[in-house]
Amino acid sequence: MSELPGRLERLFRPVDDWGEFRKGARPAAVVFVLYRQAGQWMVPFVRRRADMRDHPGQVALPGGGVLSGESAWEAAQREVAEEIGVPIGRLLPIGAGDPIYAAVTNFSVVPFVAHLPDPVPSFVHDIRELDGILAIPLDTLLDDSAWLVSKDSWRFRYLAHEESVVWGLTERIVYGLAPKLRQALAEGQSSDLPAAER
Repeated sequence: MSELPGRLERLFRPVDDWGEFRKGARPAAVVFVLYRQAGQWMVPFVRRRADMRDHPGQVALPGGGVLSGESAWEAAQREVAEEIGVPIGRLLPIGAGDPIYAAVTNFSVVPFVAHLPDPVPSFVHDIRELDGILAIPLDTLLDDSAWLVSKDSWRFRYLAHEESVVWGLTERIVYGLAPKLRQALAEGQSSDLPAAER
């Protein structure tokens, strides 16, 4: 399973050729960071403070706004360093998913996928913006039965994990990345089989 980053790299667009932001929208970049812990792939999410202007109290992927003169990947690395303490240059870029537009906040967001190789440092969250960090197994994120649908009139998908809820823009991003993540995992499982069983 350690070849997962390489298989994903063939499926996603390069980080420097992902496309463009929606005109008139605020540009932002987030990172779906894959790392190994106790034999399984994990993904860190951040819990935003309740007093933040944008997406208050929500669980999100580490990331934020792209500053003037920055590339989207440069912004993504800077935000990961600021929010969860992973030094710039430590992430190995895998690729980019489709940009998503969040009409409520007028953000155009590009999601990057990256690998954090061993040894994985202890994450340190930015207390000015965040309440904490949540690590969710990749298998849980890709398990459709783990995602529930709200019962109110505005039916949305959400994932409850350790007293936190992943929903909204972050759910849309995970949902958009999931098919290629599942494909790469399936390719790894089939290549692990003896030739006669493939």
